[in-house]
Amino acid sequence: MSSATGRPVRLAPAIERDVKDWLATNPLEAEPGSYPRLMYNINLPPQLVRDAEQESEMGDAWVPLNVAPLPDVPTVALNPTSDSVAATAETASFHVTITGPGISGTWTAEETSPWLTIVSPTAPQSVDGDVTYAASANAGAMRTADITVNGKAFTVTQSAGV
Repeated sequence: MSSATGRPVRLAPAIERDVKDWLATNPLEAEPGSYPRLMYNINLPPQLVRDAEQESEMGDAWVPLNVAPLPDVPTVALNPTSDSVAATAETASFHVTITGPGISGTWTAEETSPWLTIVSPTAPQSVDGDVTYAASANAGAMRTADITVNGKAFTVTQSAGV
């Protein structure tokens, strides 16, 4: 564990053992409301609670520590989420905003069709930014394809050629 300053927090041996026991139960796979639970109070070290009776004796100042895994990539928002382009070759862009945490901390744009090309950025990005893409000329029927950014789709519809 670490403090808000980033320095390691040294827990008493009994508390450290309780935290290790709790982690060994794989809390991410536990049924909601099941025990053991790791409880915390802003003024005191964490405590491992083994049953409902023990939890009720602790009082309202104690709350369960909820753990959820971080996704591999951060969640993002796209603005806009779609665009229509002419049948002629055209370049356009949309904006990506990082809206949540992720292990990699980066977003990547990927085209899903050979007629769309990512112009920039071509490397993973760790800050908000624009994706510029190029649509090649279309001599056929109207077509649609997506550019995906961390699982979110930006849809490009291209007009039919003449």
